Amino acid sequence: MPQKILFVCTGNICRSPMAEGLLKKMAADNQWSLEAQSAGLAAFNGVPATQEAIEACNEKGIDISTHQSQPLSKTLVLESTLILTMTDKHKESILRKMPQLADKVSLLSDFAGKGIEDVEDPVGQSVEVYRKILTQIEGYLLQAKDKLHS
Repeated sequence: MPQKILFVCTGNICRSPMAEGLLKKMAADNQWSLEAQSAGLAAFNGVPATQEAIEACNEKGIDISTHQSQPLSKTLVLESTLILTMTDKHKESILRKMPQLADKVSLLSDFAGKGIEDVEDPVGQSVEVYRKILTQIEGYLLQAKDKLHS
């Protein structure tokens, strides 16, 4: 059974969709058997990714243009084998509501072995900021690649 990885941020229109797209591309390129999804703690249903996120991803050959945001749900959490958050506050928020998930919720940077480093929210900023955030997320995923497809 493939690992199901869920990325969580706030609105599910920037960081977590970019992480989802990156991991799906890494999995396809390396023939890993895994599923990637994303959700937001304060997300509405059906909001597209920001234009800047779409543009930054396109530059890396990743298409997130059909992404539709979704709020974090109990079903998503229970179906996931690993939940990676963009900030420590996201992790704390999930664990406050569901402390029993402590073994499968991790801050992305910490999971990658980089300690506690938040992935800042680029919403409302330039595409250059999105590129930096995308590169930061990609670095964490590359650092954690052996743990992601095991």
